[in-house]
Amino acid sequence: MLFAASDGSTMRLRNLAQADSLIQKELYDFNISDQQIRVTTTRVDSNFSRKTYRVGLPYQFSKTQFHAELNSRLHSYGVETPAQVTFPEKNVDIHLLYRGTVIRTISLQTDPELLLDRNEASLLVSFDDFPDEELISTLASLGEPIPIVLKIETPIQANELRKRLGDRYNHLLFWLKTSSGKDLIKENPSAARAKLKQLEEVLPQARILQYEHADAPSEKLIAQTDLTFINAGDALLLHEDLGKASFFEELNKLRSNRNHSMAVITGNETTLTWLEEKLPELKKAGIEIVPPPQMNY
Repeated sequence: MLFAASDGSTMRLRNLAQADSLIQKELYDFNISDQQIRVTTTRVDSNFSRKTYRVGLPYQFSKTQFHAELNSRLHSYGVETPAQVTFPEKNVDIHLLYRGTVIRTISLQTDPELLLDRNEASLLVSFDDFPDEELISTLASLGEPIPIVLKIETPIQANELRKRLGDRYNHLLFWLKTSSGKDLIKENPSAARAKLKQLEEVLPQARILQYEHADAPSEKLIAQTDLTFINAGDALLLHEDLGKASFFEELNKLRSNRNHSMAVITGNETTLTWLEEKLPELKKAGIEIVPPPQMNY
């Protein structure tokens, strides 16, 4: 197995420590913990010692994907990554070949005691206005169950928006707002109750976004309908004003949350471009994007 280095590589390794840094970054991106890694050093001659990284991995882990991603990271430094597969274990030894010398080896070994640790996370994209065709297409191209959140004041408006969206995008939530843009369920529970009952008649399959923390009593209000609710009370709130670096930093919090986590993104061209860039990295780290948990009372 060999992923060839590009002939157009323009960088060179400064030293072997830089190779170690690049390896460690790839291990981190795949959410591989230090407890899974054992490093040994073999002295080749008086001037050179070769490190071997032995990495224990669960059976379901894609060693081929790791190899491909590592090659992508290293090829611009002129490092090739030939690999050998051992059967039947399907262990993979990846050799970092630089200027004709194997400088490092990464041995990916299946550990039957390890289970693939996938974090489940939900992403929602909220729009102030109905999204244009390009934004809808961008979301659809991600191929993930990421609901669009549309703000409504009346049940009729919800039905019209559902028809307008048609079959172009099937993941849709509604957020009941007041005329001044505030959360209707929080601001006026009585009015919210009436509109929820009307919405149940107009669009019984509607799903409603609510912002309630665990200690906030909302069951009495929404138990009077058969609608489905999504609670984003503990969700991360992401928007363009954060800036790209902070936006990415907030999304990285999904990696460390072992319980189900959620983020609500204020949608526009910029934030969807950022999400499109960041999503492959999150998935590489073992995050599985799933529909947000539903509640029926």
